[in-house]
Amino acid sequence: MALRKIFFVIFAVVLLVSCSDDDNYEYHYELLPVEEAMVPEVFEFGQIYNLSVKYIAPDDCYINSDILYEYDENARNVAVISLVIESNDCETIDLEQELTFQVHALQASPYMFRFWQGDDDNGEPIYLTVEVPVINISNQKANEFEATHTKM
Repeated sequence: MALRKIFFVIFAVVLLVSCSDDDNYEYHYELLPVEEAMVPEVFEFGQIYNLSVKYIAPDDCYINSDILYEYDENARNVAVISLVIESNDCETIDLEQELTFQVHALQASPYMFRFWQGDDDNGEPIYLTVEVPVINISNQKANEFEATHTKM
């Protein structure tokens, strides 16, 4: 699903650039640190939940931000990925923005979310870690990670 979102962002940029008079846009992708994460205290098995993250867009050349969501064994790594237009005409805005994504609770074990907040001085990632327990009120059969997810 994340690959589909990245493809959509790339497609939107190509479309935007192809309609422009100036075909000299250069861009790159950049991860932006998560400032805050809004996550439910508990998941009910089988339900779909909206999770939100807040981040800072440093200037107006950061466009089309989206969620990067990766499986890392039993954890979910979450970051904000933004397309950055390389330009000298960028206006500093330091604008707090929010993105929302959905999670379908299909495992019985707790969900471990690691929200990327940057790297330390040694280049190691810093995460805001949130564990969300799963309750199964209806006693539905839980499909564990291996049965419900494919590795990319």
